[in-house]
Amino acid sequence: MKWIGQHIVDFIARFRSDVYLEDIATGTIASGGNLGLDSNNKVVKAAEATGDITSVSFQTDSGGGLSVAKQTEGDAAFRILGGTGVSVTNSTTIVTVASEDSEIDHDSLLNFAANEHFTQANITTVGTVGTGVWQGTAIATAYIADDAVTEDKLADTLLAEIDANTAKNTNRAYFEFKGYGSSDGTNYEMPEIISDNKAPFLHDTSTGSNGLTAQATTVVMRQGGVVMPYTGTLKKFTGWVTTQGTGTVDVGIFKFTPVDDDADPVTPILLVNEQIDGAGNTKMRSFSEADTFDNGFTAGDIIYSAVLGSGSGKSWYLNSTLEVEWS
Repeated sequence: MKWIGQHIVDFIARFRSDVYLEDIATGTIASGGNLGLDSNNKVVKAAEATGDITSVSFQTDSGGGLSVAKQTEGDAAFRILGGTGVSVTNSTTIVTVASEDSEIDHDSLLNFAANEHFTQANITTVGTVGTGVWQGTAIATAYIADDAVTEDKLADTLLAEIDANTAKNTNRAYFEFKGYGSSDGTNYEMPEIISDNKAPFLHDTSTGSNGLTAQATTVVMRQGGVVMPYTGTLKKFTGWVTTQGTGTVDVGIFKFTPVDDDADPVTPILLVNEQIDGAGNTKMRSFSEADTFDNGFTAGDIIYSAVLGSGSGKSWYLNSTLEVEWS
């Protein structure tokens, strides 16, 4: 009995000021906890931490962390350090994080793809000469001097290409060749526009079965073709023809190359010929040819049209445009 009484006294004395948990593994306070057990299984309160916080890790959903360093200057309690493509501004208690403009590196450029813009197939290796397309305009010399493509480099290249295309377009000219006639079935016939007894556009002056019969200088002058101001090449010949019956019509573009202060006859040279199958006066037949011309012209050459119909006495009509490019 005495032993039981003493045990009760000791038990009450043990819990008079403190709380103990029995049959609990002894240990120290768990990290980050507010209450814990000491080595005697006594419930104790965690001691308040003292000293400066030297580092903190912000955890993201994916498990990554962003290191935050202690602020050693300014008013902020701490500051976030920026990195590649990220700028950080620390002002008093406000920390501002923003994306940062930077050059397009090699990998970013290869991963950039959009319809009618730069694609991986167009620019394959940074540091070499490549080709690409920007809004439908060809970039023929996208030269990349170092390991990054900048906005200024792309703009300069694009503007250079636009200037080149503009210069090319301003170097082109367009001439109309039109007329009518009643074929003899054998010879090419050309107009004599500068003549009192000839109607405008009437082709009725024979130039031979192949159109290459030499003509007197007086005929060349009356013919009234187009004098070329510069040397150049043919780029496209397109137009429409109608003819009686179902025979063929050959539409030829020829040139005279007169000699200054010379009265000798001038022999024509064929530049392009289009043969069209007739389908009757009410059915217009089209023709077109581009970039397949063998002959060009020089400054001072006279260009004109001559037409050969396969049927004698068959009326025909022509309306066409010739595109040329100055050299």
